[in-house]
Amino acid sequence: MESNVSPPGVVPPAMPQRPGPAGRGLGRRALFAGGAGAAVAATLPTAARAEPTGSAVVREAALSLRDPRVGCLLDGSDEAAKVAVALSLLPTEGGEIFQPVGRLGLGSEVQFPTSLTWTGENIGAAIIQPAPGYTGRLISSGTYNQISNVHFYGKRTSGVLLTVRRPRSTFHHLHFSNSGSHAIEFVGTGESTSAHGNKITDVNIEDGVGIGIFVNAWAYDNEFLNVWVGECQTGLRLHDGACMFDNLHVWGCVGSGVELRNSANRNIFQNVYLESNGTGGTGNGADLWQVWGNQFIGGRLWRNASNGIGVFSSGRTRIMGLDIHENGESGIRGGDSGLCQVIGNQIYSDSTASPRQDRPIVTVGTSNNWIVSNNVMRAYDHASGGISLVGANNVVSGNIE
Repeated sequence: MESNVSPPGVVPPAMPQRPGPAGRGLGRRALFAGGAGAAVAATLPTAARAEPTGSAVVREAALSLRDPRVGCLLDGSDEAAKVAVALSLLPTEGGEIFQPVGRLGLGSEVQFPTSLTWTGENIGAAIIQPAPGYTGRLISSGTYNQISNVHFYGKRTSGVLLTVRRPRSTFHHLHFSNSGSHAIEFVGTGESTSAHGNKITDVNIEDGVGIGIFVNAWAYDNEFLNVWVGECQTGLRLHDGACMFDNLHVWGCVGSGVELRNSANRNIFQNVYLESNGTGGTGNGADLWQVWGNQFIGGRLWRNASNGIGVFSSGRTRIMGLDIHENGESGIRGGDSGLCQVIGNQIYSDSTASPRQDRPIVTVGTSNNWIVSNNVMRAYDHASGGISLVGANNVVSGNIE
């Protein structure tokens, strides 16, 4: 019987090849740069030319935590030392770690290096959790990190699940649950060690002992898109400014849904849904204290225990285009806050027979120079009647009251 295996050193004869479809072998960039015409032109015969030697680009494959050189079992035991080995095997200019399905237990905080990509196999089953008996922080980010498709599970005994310590990283498609402290905390310490310019997208946070997202000082210019936070002590607390939030849903927190404090100035909230916060008895949908220049544009503030939004010693606040209804006290309550704008909102109780919300807008103290215009806020939609404004130089016009 003839053997199909060529003897050592003998080159086997070439096999006939079926022609591939036009464009195969071209990179996606070649196919799409310049449109279909460019792709067709690329398939036409051209004169042979020599490719320059040494020009091939080789992309390093992601290093799996189950690689024999790393040896993670992913059984929930402490494997922080093995993660350190994995990080040491990456190129100095950065690399990628792949976390397969399983439970990565950490018995100490792991600090990610610069230019690291960490990708989980499955957001529901690639889990990072504290090892038995460990109560500290789990992961701290470096600069230019990208973390995705991972579930951080705190077992209600952990410290902070993810600490953002450096700038310009991206965190997306992540789930955080049962943190024994905060789920995500931004911790900057100065200009050269700030946690700014990061992006958080498509993140779910639930059932935490502390704050869902805590943005400390030196954590400015961060951007948040499609964030869902439920059943934490507070959903979101900011101590720094110039952050942007788009599509933020915070619900069922013990205290307020969103809290702005200290230097949390000039933040923009767009398309927000702050509902059913204050399960401990008191709490606003959003609570502002000694900050300025913040904007809430579009969305809904519904059934929070106290006010839809409380604006206290917080001037130049802008509230526009919101549905504010069924809150336990007022729709909007301002105290010692000037130069605020309330424009184009719907403020009401769901039932005129037994209205839950007390008044649409109430201001107290030194609250001057408010503009209140083009709102629908009928008095008989509220338990105690219409708006109640104090202060001087207020402009109230174009409302349906």
